[in-house]
Amino acid sequence: MTIPSRPSSVARFASVRFASVRFASVLAVVTPLWMPLAAQTVADAEAAYARVTTSWSSTTTLRADFDQSITNPILGRTVTSRGLFLQQRPNRVSIRFTEPAGDRIVGDGKHLWVYLPSSTPGQVLKLPADADGAIVADLLGQLLDTPRRAFTITGGERTPIDGRGTRRVQLVPKSAGTVPFSKAVLWIDDREPRPVRVQVLDSQGVDRTITLTSWAPDATLPKDAFAFVTPKGVKVSTKLPGSR
Repeated sequence: MTIPSRPSSVARFASVRFASVRFASVLAVVTPLWMPLAAQTVADAEAAYARVTTSWSSTTTLRADFDQSITNPILGRTVTSRGLFLQQRPNRVSIRFTEPAGDRIVGDGKHLWVYLPSSTPGQVLKLPADADGAIVADLLGQLLDTPRRAFTITGGERTPIDGRGTRRVQLVPKSAGTVPFSKAVLWIDDREPRPVRVQVLDSQGVDRTITLTSWAPDATLPKDAFAFVTPKGVKVSTKLPGSR
């Protein structure tokens, strides 16, 4: 999808299935003393990734604050945003931006509502739940639900982020088109089964980096968290900009 000069629904937020709960199980990795250091590190990456995906599989809801930056090499610009993310599995999500204030993306299980008055005032997109934009908005689900055999997993280095110890885990799809990215990197917390930061590169080289500044799995969410009411005077469109 071509990225417009201002962030679209896809560019505004790429990912929504962030999830983590108590340990359900941990992959035990026995590393022989003779194993090369690189292989040991990859084993650490695989263990960290397995720990997060196992935890994610038992998550029902999530509340998380995020900071996001999107760098588009074609346009030569970086756009930043931040906000609050709510998730109720399997198919409900709410993204309420505080910067830019007023922007919102809601997946109510049937439709994806994209309301971005900061870039497209007077219009809200109403898309099918399985539209391309919805798939990209569910990017973390693509990372954590896709069978691990679909990825080549590397990394495993220890990397501190904002005072937290993390393991860097890189995922490269073995087959193009199975997921909507060409490479992803997760920085996984050493103590909690959760990602601290996520970086995703698409086929056009657009870099989306999301830092999760708070994390509350299995949170109690408002009853109207995934309801969207079209503001008065706002036009509802069912087509993405540039589509026919």
